[in-house]
Amino acid sequence: MAYFVKKPEKKQSIQEANAAGLVTFEKFYEIVDENVKADLLDGKIIRDSPPVPKHALIVTWVGRLTGDYAEVFDLGSVFGANTTVRLTKYQGPEPDVFFIRKSRLRIVGEKYVDGPPDLCVEVISKTSRQRDRGRKFVLYADYGVKEYWLIDPLRITVEFYENQDGEWTEIKPDEQGRLRSKVLSGFWLKPEWLAANPLPPVLTTLLEILGKKVI
Repeated sequence: MAYFVKKPEKKQSIQEANAAGLVTFEKFYEIVDENVKADLLDGKIIRDSPPVPKHALIVTWVGRLTGDYAEVFDLGSVFGANTTVRLTKYQGPEPDVFFIRKSRLRIVGEKYVDGPPDLCVEVISKTSRQRDRGRKFVLYADYGVKEYWLIDPLRITVEFYENQDGEWTEIKPDEQGRLRSKVLSGFWLKPEWLAANPLPPVLTTLLEILGKKVI
């Protein structure tokens, strides 16, 4: 008696999928491993280069700071890189950090988020600059993201934008140079914090935002 062992089907590569035509969100999710950061933009998979240490540190710092703040006031949940957001059949970005209000957490599924976050944060790298300031800038506004933060470690700039009727309006610093979020009520950020080396401790920074002193 002869036995035939079925060989496992080879998973299509990102390059093969892009070459075959428009990639759907379902195909994107099937092809890209969960530990790989990539965006699905206009039906094409764009894989990010591994982040440099400074980029990774800022993403982690911002995620922890906003996450702790949101937890203190029970505002909602903050998510990090490699969590995919499904906007349409052919649009599935992975923001570096994003926030979803408590009242909208129903859009968070087991595998991905089905709908626009309230706040998206992108930490710009050499390979993502054009995307973060170009296609994603337009995409997030068009699909209802309420606020967009652009952090550029290379040029040492921090920009906050508020969505007004599908167009971004820059949020200017207050008299003390602080950028105040419209989505995370009461939250503010000093751009110089992100230029510091090393970055300031998250707990100390959170207490300053809350108006408390470190004991």
